[in-house]
Amino acid sequence: MKFSSIVRKNFTHNFNKYISFYFVNSLIIAMLFMYGSLIFNSIIIQSIGKVSSLYGSVKTSLIGIILFSIVFITYTNISFLKNRGKEFGMYLTLGMTTRDLIKLIFVENLGIMIASLLTGIVTGALFGRLFYMGLNKILIETNILYELNYKSFLLSIGVFVLIFLGNFIFNIFYIRKVSIIDAIKANKKKEIGKANLLIGIISLIILIILLYCLPKVLRGEMFRGKSYMIGIFVASFLICPYMLIGSFIYLIKRLLSKFPKLYNRNLLVLSNLSHRFLGYKSLIYMLSLLVTGAMFFVGFSYSDYFSIREDVNLYNPYDIMFVETDEYNRVEKEHIQNIIKKNNGEIEKYSVLEYIKVNIFTVEGEQLAFFGDKNVISETNYNKHMETSIDIKLDEALDINISNKEIEGEYSAATLVTMDEKQLEEINEIASQENDYLLSKKDYEKIVGENDKLYLSKDKIKKEKGVPFINTKNISNYSLGTAFVVDDKSYEVLKAGIRSSSIKKVHLMNIKNGDKAFENLVNYLREESGLDNSYWNEANILGGIATDKNKDKESYRPIYKEELIKAQLDKKGIRLFTMIFMGLLFIIANGICLYYKVLSDIDEEEERIISLNRIGTLGKEVKSIISKELAIIFFLPILIGGGLGVYLLYAVVSCYSEITGLIMKKSIVILLIGAIIQGVFYLISRKKYTKEVVG
Repeated sequence: MKFSSIVRKNFTHNFNKYISFYFVNSLIIAMLFMYGSLIFNSIIIQSIGKVSSLYGSVKTSLIGIILFSIVFITYTNISFLKNRGKEFGMYLTLGMTTRDLIKLIFVENLGIMIASLLTGIVTGALFGRLFYMGLNKILIETNILYELNYKSFLLSIGVFVLIFLGNFIFNIFYIRKVSIIDAIKANKKKEIGKANLLIGIISLIILIILLYCLPKVLRGEMFRGKSYMIGIFVASFLICPYMLIGSFIYLIKRLLSKFPKLYNRNLLVLSNLSHRFLGYKSLIYMLSLLVTGAMFFVGFSYSDYFSIREDVNLYNPYDIMFVETDEYNRVEKEHIQNIIKKNNGEIEKYSVLEYIKVNIFTVEGEQLAFFGDKNVISETNYNKHMETSIDIKLDEALDINISNKEIEGEYSAATLVTMDEKQLEEINEIASQENDYLLSKKDYEKIVGENDKLYLSKDKIKKEKGVPFINTKNISNYSLGTAFVVDDKSYEVLKAGIRSSSIKKVHLMNIKNGDKAFENLVNYLREESGLDNSYWNEANILGGIATDKNKDKESYRPIYKEELIKAQLDKKGIRLFTMIFMGLLFIIANGICLYYKVLSDIDEEEERIISLNRIGTLGKEVKSIISKELAIIFFLPILIGGGLGVYLLYAVVSCYSEITGLIMKKSIVILLIGAIIQGVFYLISRKKYTKEVVG
């Protein structure tokens, strides 16, 4: 018989096995093609370098999907190879050499690879439009058009070919180590399930304790300030199930033994699973972690996406904000009001808050720590702006922060100091990063000893958090969100000793119908600042470091809250879409991995079924036993992993009590969808398994 005849007959005989392996490869290529096309999409490429860019999220996600593809295809290849041990043993017995086997496998895999590439790319191209439609449903501001690019084809083909070559090299080493005896007996070896009841009970107790303590640790109610404890608790939370899985069947048997009728009815199922469970232990644990990751990351990205408006409102209490300096945005309040009104905007509140940037030093033992500058507001300006009547004494300061979160550490004694450019350079040279921003009191006195300063002892600095006095903005030119409020006299002394560029005003507005009004406000301020139309076309949303003149000018563009929300919805929307996409892939991978594992046990189970038939077990009873066994094997990862993922998500988001309930409801829906997909794989596997074993 010719080699080509062997290949053809082998393909015909193992057609069903090839089809499943081909399906996995084709699915991965289609996925790579659809998601890879985003990298080379013109709209995505145009976002490179922009702070609100989608490119970074897409690139990171693509790397994750490529890594997933490598692991998944490699696993299916190994499973496919090991499942054919009896077949390889037969070929070796008939006189085939390992070289012939390698050639046979190469021809088979090459055929599968070519067929998978063709159908995968065609499928990816056809369903790509649906893929983009789903993405654009999530994105708010950006509409990404579906484009076919030759680079997308090269990417998916290149990644898959590299995976194919890597797997083929593995196949060569695997075949060379195969002996006739090992290959023939591969399917005859039974794994004996061993379980330790004590270890199972201890693991269960530890897991219950972890379930109780983990939310408290994450919220800082336990082990406060010891961040490493979070890692220890999460790691223990994920390791305990492995010990439990090993004792699962034994614990179930002990529990059911208390109910004799139920125990006797399921005796054959439990006995067989006891023998098989050790072989499934590691796989079920890994698949449970896969489901845990899918549940957690999909749920977390959803909560992150859902809370965008709330977060933006929390750190941006005003709809519009822009900073006025001696060079940019020097305008009168009345002119701004007129522009807003002319464009159908309705001003609900308009406040102009002056502040100064003053250098700050804190006492660190026998040294001083230099942390740059601090925003300082006068008592009168603050009271007028916030409509309050606080009284700050001459040697006191109120440390206000827009954030409502607890900030670790407190100011020790601090000194606000005015310095000129030369003094600032000297201080920076001494208190460099290499010196941890520390300098001696002697150097401090030598450089700024005679300058105007305000000394504040630790007990004179009062803290107040959650103060909505300004919008948050952190860039190199200015940092807004926190400030010292000081007495008017202290403020005037400090103001007199600083440069004019350190005196700024913040215009803060709450308005209705602001879209058109903001657009015209940007045009007006651009013109007043002497800038042309090449500037201020897009918001510098997340901040950045001004390394050149253009970026310095860009940083003074007005900020509009709705613009921030839309940009964040786009940025986090693509992350949510990716997590949902990958979550579905993880669930599908879960089903396929179990499918291959179950198929690998068919030969062994045929012998068990023959034994059951000999003792008079009916075909209907055999099918019932198979259904129960497969149901436990298929749904246990969803039960364990889904439960862990949902609880871990709850532990993380529980500090946001106002949205925790909604997030949990959505996560349950996601878990049910995963269970339905797993159910489909269970039904397919059961049908295939029953047909092969029972006939």
